[in-house]
Amino acid sequence: MKNGHYAVINIGASAIRMQISEFNNGEEKIIEYLVNPLRLGRDTFSKGFITLESLNKAVEIMKKFGDKLTEYDLWKSYKAICTSSVRDAENRYFFIDRIKTKTGIELAIIDELEEVYVKYLAIKNDIHDFEKYEKSGVFLLNFSSGNVGINIFQNGINLFSSVLPYGSLRIAEFVKNIKNDLKYRAYDIYAEKLTNQIRQYCKNITDIKYLIGSGSSINLLEEIIKPTKNSIKKIDIENLYKNFKHFDPKAISESLNISDYNGEILLPTLRLYLSVMNTMNVKEMLFSKQTFPNQLLLYYSKKIKDKSVKKRLIKNFFHYGKKYNLDETHAKKVSYFAIKLFNELQEIHSLGENEKFLLEASAILHDIGYYIDIHNHHEHSAYIINSFKMPGYDKRDMKLISIISFMHREKKIRSDDTLSKLTPNELLTVKKLVALLKIADSLDASHMQIIQDINLSISDTMIRITAVCRDIPYIEEKVFNRKNRDFLETFGVPITFEARLNYE
Repeated sequence: MKNGHYAVINIGASAIRMQISEFNNGEEKIIEYLVNPLRLGRDTFSKGFITLESLNKAVEIMKKFGDKLTEYDLWKSYKAICTSSVRDAENRYFFIDRIKTKTGIELAIIDELEEVYVKYLAIKNDIHDFEKYEKSGVFLLNFSSGNVGINIFQNGINLFSSVLPYGSLRIAEFVKNIKNDLKYRAYDIYAEKLTNQIRQYCKNITDIKYLIGSGSSINLLEEIIKPTKNSIKKIDIENLYKNFKHFDPKAISESLNISDYNGEILLPTLRLYLSVMNTMNVKEMLFSKQTFPNQLLLYYSKKIKDKSVKKRLIKNFFHYGKKYNLDETHAKKVSYFAIKLFNELQEIHSLGENEKFLLEASAILHDIGYYIDIHNHHEHSAYIINSFKMPGYDKRDMKLISIISFMHREKKIRSDDTLSKLTPNELLTVKKLVALLKIADSLDASHMQIIQDINLSISDTMIRITAVCRDIPYIEEKVFNRKNRDFLETFGVPITFEARLNYE
């Protein structure tokens, strides 16, 4: 968005917030930032549902926000989202329907990985020299009332991403019936459980050099510790925790002159930060002061973009492939042939850059199912791909990649109606890309890289592939002649193969 106003509403675990910003030639000016405390998380984390009393309070707050949308004429330029307090509630859809019926505001539940991705992009945009940190290894820790959002990157590889149920309010609700002088032991257990999960899925956590914090907890720490720059030292967190670990919430609030709510969540906040810092063996934490509503607004108004997302995803596909013993040399060769076919046959298939990405990803991942079973590897490839979760990926794209990878060996999806759920355009795209992938895969059917390169001769009546080979490609030619039927049926033109030894 270059010019105009945009609004974001965020229903969180401890408050409902609204931010209205004005954009002028890409520059943002915050017009209003409204915060209404409402502990929906107390209901969800302790009862499993949102009470009608809390829902009615939310309705009254949202009516006032609706008035703001009217005042600024923003009913077509807003985004309203819910995080864990609604997402985890059993009656979440009733909550959303009630808000829509009573206020006209349409709520969306933000997916956990999208939430992590929004925070990653915003921090990347906010922290100076972020690329330097990311190359050496960066742990992004967003500690809020409901959840802990984690993103661990090193040299462009996403080592771990997740949203875990260890938010400060959530933990405070879990331990509220424990005696105050023993609560610190419960905090120890939760903190260790969190870091154990991180160590389990990110084996090289001690190699990560930088910790960057964000979220509502940062505002609390900043208020108390008052750092002189955008970093908080571990020793300050340790001293604060040591001094107050046996205090009850009321005593903490009075001693530090903070709100009752902040007094309640301070100790679990401090303990979890210390556990992560100890695990990483770091002495300080950088932080971003951006609020989540501001992060959301920048994201949904398209002020921040991830221009390198597809390049990063391709790099991560190879990284994930290592976990499944992927034949990386074969994957790179098939990918090379697939992209060369795509580029030189542009006039025939008429597909764009996103479809090229789908083809490249499918070429890399189509054999990943070998890890489970050679004979039905295409089936296993499909559901392994569907299980991938990483920030910035498009679920629909991943579904198409899984289908294309499945169909590189089969013509039809068995046992479900996946293809019937595709739009006509998606179905045609899948058929085109499958036809190209089958040709590319056949050119390294032996997995021995016998064919070193290909040249194409293209006409309206025939496409001829001349393969430059280091040996006679017996297997490749046989498989090519079996797989080229899809190309003919899709594009209406035959494609032929001839081999030329590179010493001829």
